[in-house]
Amino acid sequence: MTTGFTQRVTTIKGLSDRRRLPRIGRIRLGLKAVTTSGKEYPKEVEYFVVPDEVRKVYGDKPLELDVMFPLNDMGAVFPVAYKSYGSGKGLRCTGDGETAHRVNETTKEMEQIKCPCNLLEEKKCKQTGTLMVMLPKVSVGGIYQCTTSSINSIIDIASCLDYVSALIGRFAMVPLKLRRVKTETHHDDKKQNHYTLQVIFDGDINTINALRGDTLRVLEHPRFQLPAPLDENPELDAIDIVADEENEKTVEPAVIPTPVAAAPEPKEKKEKKATGRDLGMAIKCPDKDGKIRPKGDCACCEKYDGCPAWE
Repeated sequence: MTTGFTQRVTTIKGLSDRRRLPRIGRIRLGLKAVTTSGKEYPKEVEYFVVPDEVRKVYGDKPLELDVMFPLNDMGAVFPVAYKSYGSGKGLRCTGDGETAHRVNETTKEMEQIKCPCNLLEEKKCKQTGTLMVMLPKVSVGGIYQCTTSSINSIIDIASCLDYVSALIGRFAMVPLKLRRVKTETHHDDKKQNHYTLQVIFDGDINTINALRGDTLRVLEHPRFQLPAPLDENPELDAIDIVADEENEKTVEPAVIPTPVAAAPEPKEKKEKKATGRDLGMAIKCPDKDGKIRPKGDCACCEKYDGCPAWE
């Protein structure tokens, strides 16, 4: 009669064979700024905002990073989805352009809805791509996450990975460059410059042939899982910088109203304008920072008429 266990259990099927790489850092594409009046807004920059260990290798404001993808799976290394956040930290809704899953505010349960919905038009939802890369010149012990909501970046990254796969038979473990590229965009009849992401293969035919020869070994290597994308509401990020009111205007330009014909003004007001505003004299603004400001800055101020600085 057996009185105890004779075999030592050392594995669990479906669990012990799973392997996962850790997330060791984040790469950001901008800063979170706050004006002196307390208004928060995202401030795009032309360089990568990187952790200290990356800064030691590439400097404070790198425009290019050496990257590799640990897996040959587009959905794992660059998942893309429509994402919307609520007032809390986590996701409220995520979708693929046809269907989405959203938390019902009443029942607190997940429900399936049509995608996209009104949240996209209200700019409460964005297309979001999450790039999961290794930085071999910094560390090969895990992955760095970089998130973008730029349509141009999403298309360019996916295009490069498909192109490299066509050349070599894979994009996993291929040395690539991740770059910030100045791109002119047009939205609502406005021309703007943004700094989009591009993944570049910077190799010649000899490099391609050498990498092709190693493709079978790379693809046969045991598959490692990646951590799920860190989906946190960017509105809850800590403030990076304090910017003045002028910096805020560069992000959200004020619209100067078109003059509208009106009835003749009383003689007193015409005399006030003739002594200051109409002559283009510089003045000190009493309601902002007290700096000397040119006449043109007053044209978009709600206190254009009756400002004590012009009396």
